Order: sequence, then structure tokens, then C-alpha cells
Amino acid sequence: MPTGQCKLPNVPRRSRRAGRRQAALLTCATALLALLACSMHRVPQTVTVHSLETAPSVRPRETRRAIVANSTSLHDLCSPLGGRLGLIQVRSARDWARLTRVVPQLGPCPDFSRGMIIGLASWTGLPVDGEWPIRLESVRLRHGAGLVAARFHSGSYLPDGTTYVETAFVENLNAVLILDVNGVRFYPD
Repeated sequence: MPTGQCKLPNVPRRSRRAGRRQAALLTCATALLALLACSMHRVPQTVTVHSLETAPSVRPRETRRAIVANSTSLHDLCSPLGGRLGLIQVRSARDWARLTRVVPQLGPCPDFSRGMIIGLASWTGLPVDGEWPIRLESVRLRHGAGLVAARFHSGSYLPDGTTYVETAFVENLNAVLILDVNGVRFYPD
């Protein structure tokens, strides 16, 4: 070895390919951490039947009733609950516009950033005793999920095609998981 020179230890040199691979891995890891940080703000909550049953009960506000002339159009907006009842769930202004085309008596659009509209439709016909056939009684909420209790008025109905609707705005509700009508439970889609 010539004088004035020193021998460097034998250190392997990184190839360009290894450097690019390491940079790609670092980019992926950073993106994954960012995704995890964003998703941690919206951790899905588990809601059990027991937690809904034991949640405090609230009366629905802003309840409105209407008789519908064209009940055929209303079927498209409902989750069926047998042959005579349907559940209505409205979460957006677009869905509200669809509903008010069929039931214009419902009034102005609510603020869907605070909750949603729920409703019941009844295709039983005209009640002989003059009573309104359906009533939303209470809602139990847990993490945006709801258990709705409702009443169906039994009695005689004239099969004239009359359709009744009752709606209510429920704050902090995102979806109805259980609907209890006269003690019979429905689990809508």
C-alpha cells in the first residue's frame, strides 16, 4: 500500500435499487400511519340488543302525520314490515325530496347533520273508528343506532286503499336497528 493512503474497512455499498425500495417502504409506512390516524377518529361502535333496550327512552320530536294519495310510490321508500306496514328512514336532503314528492304535507327539510327522519306507513285502509292507525311512541339510542317503539291501532278498516304516514325527526340517530310494533320486533335492512 502506498504511503499516505489508508485502507477503508470493507463496507458494502447500497445499490440504487435498494435505496428506491427503502424509499418506497418508507412512503407506504407513512401512508399507512396516516390512514390509521384518520380511521382512529371514527372507530366503529358495537351496539347490542341489550344496550339498546337499556338506553334511555326519548319521545320523537317534530312528529307529522299525513294521508297519502299515491301509495304505490311510497312503497319504494319503505322497508316492508309485512303486508300492511313499512318503515321509512330518511338521512339526506335527496331522500327527503323523494319523500316529499309523495307526501308534500311534511313541511320543510330538517337539518340532517343533527339526526334523521323516521316514519311508519300503513296500507290498512280507512279505520272504521276514525283513529289514526300508527303511532311512533319512543326511541332508544346508543351510538347512533336506534330501537323504535311504535303502536299499530287494531280494529276494523275499510279496504279503500287509504295510506297513513307518521314521521318524526330524531336527533343523533343514524339507523334504526330494531322496530318494535306492539311487542313484535322487526330488524330492517
